[in-house]
Amino acid sequence: MILVDQNSLRKVVEGQLVRLEGNAFQDCMDRLGLELHPGDYQPVRAAGPRGDTKNDGYCPKARVFFAAHATRKERLDKTKAKIRGDLEGCLREHRDVKVWRFLTNDTVPGEVDQFIDNELRPFYPAVAIEVWGLKTLALEICKLRREQVDRIIDIVSTEEPAFEVVPLSHMRTGRDLWPILSGCLGWLEHVEPDDCTEDEQDLIDDAVQTFRDWSDISSDIEHSRASVRDAQRGITAIINELQEKGLVLYAGSRDRFPFVGGPSPLLGRVAIFKIAREVSGGGTAADS
Repeated sequence: MILVDQNSLRKVVEGQLVRLEGNAFQDCMDRLGLELHPGDYQPVRAAGPRGDTKNDGYCPKARVFFAAHATRKERLDKTKAKIRGDLEGCLREHRDVKVWRFLTNDTVPGEVDQFIDNELRPFYPAVAIEVWGLKTLALEICKLRREQVDRIIDIVSTEEPAFEVVPLSHMRTGRDLWPILSGCLGWLEHVEPDDCTEDEQDLIDDAVQTFRDWSDISSDIEHSRASVRDAQRGITAIINELQEKGLVLYAGSRDRFPFVGGPSPLLGRVAIFKIAREVSGGGTAADS
């Protein structure tokens, strides 16, 4: 069973969103609207000479109108013209617009954000103009239940992948373990001895959770050599504590692990931990 924490799930969702183009992105945003506004959200598509009347979907009761546009790699002037045109067209075509929400699978550039805040919001003070970029979309999606997340990004949780032997190495220090923790998107359930005492179980659970926590923030601290060293020293202390109890840590990773199913699954690295009894004369590697 693969374990993905909230931060790693957010990365998976971002990875799926940035791959969407055109109608595929609009379809995804329709699924989001249906989950966020059950019983109110109405998808809209272009038809006839008037097109979609500058409305990609709306909530008739809440009076929230959506414009979904994949802006990745788009020129800034084109993005600003698109936003202005969709907003003004929506206000011209529809009554009582309370919230106008622009959805994009990119991070909104500062120049575009400034244009919205300095020009559009003051000119239309009666309308709440919102922009949901990649990070905001992923954050909002990940607040929902896992089955809702799967529906929105149009995936199904993957079945267990085919069995594969992964070599695990004996971890003696935090420096040994750090390359495995860094950049992982998730973890397989750890393996521990069957005859563990309750105290040993607690120690192992705490150790593994700490490893996951460090992995979760590894990308945030890797710019600082001192921070990485502090993390590695803390991990070394935990490994030493395990060893004092006669327990040895083995770890490894598997690349290109399918986090989601479907015809184009998102692949990433998962970490694998195994805690074993220390055996004199034992090797320095284990298989899982």
